[in-house]
Amino acid sequence: MTAIWSMCRGIAALLALGGASAAHAESVELVGTFPAPFREAAMLHSIAIERFGGEDGRQLQLAVERALLTPDLSGATHFDIVVDRRRRGAARADGLLSGVVTSGVEEGRVRLKRKRCVERDGDGDCTREEDVDVNCTRRIVNVRADLRLSREDDGRILYSESKPFRDEISWCPGEQPARTVEETIAGAVEGFARSVRFDLVPRTERYSARFRESSSGLPRELRQRQRDVVRLTQRDLGAACAAWEEMNALAPDHPSIVYDLGLCAEARGDYEQALDWYLRGAQLSNDGMAAEAAERVFALIQGREDALERVATR
Repeated sequence: MTAIWSMCRGIAALLALGGASAAHAESVELVGTFPAPFREAAMLHSIAIERFGGEDGRQLQLAVERALLTPDLSGATHFDIVVDRRRRGAARADGLLSGVVTSGVEEGRVRLKRKRCVERDGDGDCTREEDVDVNCTRRIVNVRADLRLSREDDGRILYSESKPFRDEISWCPGEQPARTVEETIAGAVEGFARSVRFDLVPRTERYSARFRESSSGLPRELRQRQRDVVRLTQRDLGAACAAWEEMNALAPDHPSIVYDLGLCAEARGDYEQALDWYLRGAQLSNDGMAAEAAERVFALIQGREDALERVATR
């Protein structure tokens, strides 16, 4: 499977150099589960969240708890979350998540351009404005979260990330800062929590994939049929896929037909067959669609394999 993934990435890189584009038409809405970036960490069933260090550590700890307990499209949560393991009778967890938050605020003077009145009439009304240098205030807020997830049984580290955040705003006399320091740090903390969820939790999501409509290179008598089949996908996808099977026998290895057969396989959940079609399509066309789709279904294969393995170890 690693070799296939390398092939997908290699084809995508080559196709990125091409300049041709294909005509796009109808699309199909799909649902799939994509693996978490830290796949081994995602295989855990339960996580104990230790008390985070730093002045804003408690805030991040609670935000991470909320993020990890957010249900997916099916209404299920991925991890069982355990807190305060020191309490008598507390449940044992598969992994331990710890962290620390550090933050700093710097304020200084800065010269900025602002429109100011430079000429007034006898009644005091401004008659001319210009951009002039004004003494203003610049505030920089730096926040960093350092997180680590280790296995409970052997202490092996599965996840270790440092997440920096920087916010810079300026304001001049007569203006108000766009946000307070507290609001800035709270926003950073929520962003960290979402990032931790993205790192550790597989994503079940709805996505849209477009069919490839281009009939360039097809025998003349099949071109209108190709367009009709693409439109048919919005009424009867199964019938459209059957029609493409027939057309593939009449015009083998046409880029659009091969790609659309891949999308048919992806829609019915046959990701391995879809990958075969997309890899073939990537070799036939230089528009990049098939290579991108091959990367997508390879990730879907990984997501399905991880889910099956995780169920088996429950």
